[in-house]
Amino acid sequence: MVRTFFVVIMAFYAMGLVGCGSSPQEREAEADAVIAEEKVKMMQQYRECLEKYEGKEDVAEKCGQYKEAAETFIGK
Repeated sequence: MVRTFFVVIMAFYAMGLVGCGSSPQEREAEADAVIAEEKVKMMQQYRECLEKYEGKEDVAEKCGQYKEAAETFIGK
């Protein structure tokens, strides 16, 4: 019984290590791709907000959060 328990635990541990096999460069490239996608989404949301409130006085208030996030992303 105890032996079976340890075999099951070792099998789960071994399966977990298979997923950690990517190199640091691959993980960095994947992270960079995710960040790039988020930048694009934020810029699209900012443009959509500007289009939605075009010509209104409070555009800066309504779209300010997107502008700040976009500027932060552009700076990186």
